[in-house]
Amino acid sequence: MKYKRDIKERIEFIRRYVEWLKETPNQVWSSQQAEFINALLDNASNFPLSKKEYLRIKEKAKTPRH
Repeated sequence: MKYKRDIKERIEFIRRYVEWLKETPNQVWSSQQAEFINALLDNASNFPLSKKEYLRIKEKAKTPRH
């Protein structure tokens, strides 16, 4: 089943990431995180939806479909 395979892959990724965090100095991974977050913030203006539109879509996705 694809669902079980996806979960297994995610868990394996998390395990590898945790090991990397344990082995990597704080200064290295924190600077990489800062770079990633800054890139997200820099690119936020390119996002095609407003905050209001995005939240409306998220809320609509929560409602059960029949």
